[in-house]
Amino acid sequence: MSSLFVIFDIDGVIVDSEQLHFDVLKALLPEQTKKAKPEDLIGLSLEATLATLGINAEQYDEIIVEIVSAYKAMLGPRYLRSGIRSLIEKLIEQKIPFGFVSTAPRDICLSNIGTLELQIEPLLISGDDIERTKPYPDPYLAMLRCLHADPDKTIVIEDTDLGIKAATAAGIKHVYGWPHSLSGTESYINARKVINSLDEIDTFDAILNSNEK
Repeated sequence: MSSLFVIFDIDGVIVDSEQLHFDVLKALLPEQTKKAKPEDLIGLSLEATLATLGINAEQYDEIIVEIVSAYKAMLGPRYLRSGIRSLIEKLIEQKIPFGFVSTAPRDICLSNIGTLELQIEPLLISGDDIERTKPYPDPYLAMLRCLHADPDKTIVIEDTDLGIKAATAAGIKHVYGWPHSLSGTESYINARKVINSLDEIDTFDAILNSNEK
């Protein structure tokens, strides 16, 4: 068994995409988003987002198709968060198991992960893959099983309280909060530590500064 496992949230961790999500919603649902704030929707699944905006459940499927299409058209490598590609490349080089967990549809998750231009098939638990998503522990429990991971040897990077709650409920102790420009309403009270950059985690600092090929 590996001595380290890493699980990443996607939106807000791999890509700084929360504002992009909101811009897409404003373009497609101008009336419903007039009084909405992007920080109020951070961490929610698309279904929960639409419910919060007062959209009829019968319209979800059609609107989600439109959202995914518009989002993918606007997404690009410029949205990658600082240091994330370098870290994941190092994890691959050093054969450290890792995976991705998100409340978003699998299609959007794969588009976001695609900005990393990985040469491997990513391990992913998306909002489409599990009945109960964050803040329930189910997606993190599922990823721990996929990785055959020991929770005590697992590091999680999250940008929301919902995600941190889910990961800690799954028995993972090393859960870090990584804020971005829209994280003002997040408390990170249950995070092991709040970081401003990935190298503030000693384990990641050592990995990033390793010369191993």
